[in-house]
Amino acid sequence: MTGAERIDELRGSIDGLDRQIVAMLAERTRVVRELTVHKRDEETVRSPGRVEQVIAKVRRLADESGMPPGIAEATYRTLIAELTELQLDLLAERRAAAAEGALRPAATVPEGAA
Repeated sequence: MTGAERIDELRGSIDGLDRQIVAMLAERTRVVRELTVHKRDEETVRSPGRVEQVIAKVRRLADESGMPPGIAEATYRTLIAELTELQLDLLAERRAAAAEGALRPAATVPEGAA
């Protein structure tokens, strides 16, 4: 096998891994969306203590797996920042919908319709 053939083979492996990673990130995003339903404020969304727990965990997992922990940390900090923004947007949408509902006049039933 030539060097070029091996490069193509390895790139195919990377493409397959990328599909798996994106599928897992999509699943993580679905879980975060559901989690957001149970959060009521920005502090709960941001949860800095939880963020640091996750970072420590992924650094340890990366090290145990032979991956440089800094790569895992940088990846997860970006992931967490993006998902935090998503959660804040979802929280804002939910608050706006609740406020809009509170401002709507109560529905009246026309006479004789009851």
